Amino acid sequence: MPWNQIIEEIVGGSIDAVIKLAMIIFPLMMALEVGKDLGILDKVSDFFAPLVKIFDLPSKMSLPLLVGQIFGLAYGAGVIIQTAEEENMPKDKLVIMAIFLVVCHAVVEDTLLFVAIGGNGVIMLGSRLVLATVITYLYSRIVASKNEGLLTVNS
Repeated sequence: MPWNQIIEEIVGGSIDAVIKLAMIIFPLMMALEVGKDLGILDKVSDFFAPLVKIFDLPSKMSLPLLVGQIFGLAYGAGVIIQTAEEENMPKDKLVIMAIFLVVCHAVVEDTLLFVAIGGNGVIMLGSRLVLATVITYLYSRIVASKNEGLLTVNS
């Protein structure tokens, strides 16, 4: 394959990927704005607030956590960034949310992909949720202890 065809394929594929991402992210962001204006997002946040309280996170972080978990990090990043900026979220709280999402993101897509090749969806989803919850909870307690002066870290 000549170099010019390879470069055309790379550029064309990249542009195609960006267009596909924009076609997903822009409507999602518009839907979030409409949901915010109608008060729907507050209801969603209130519903999941007890779950984020486990990790000592503000209830406003429940929506970006949920979006990241369902749609994944690439699609959820816009919601996470927007919420972080609008709510002026502290960096330590964003790190706690990121830790959960590193272990457990895109649960619908990933689970369906692995089920399609013969995996057990219940075991995969359950183990990811449990592992993410345990790791995030332990880390959030360490951060809380550090903020209360109970844990000292040598620099």
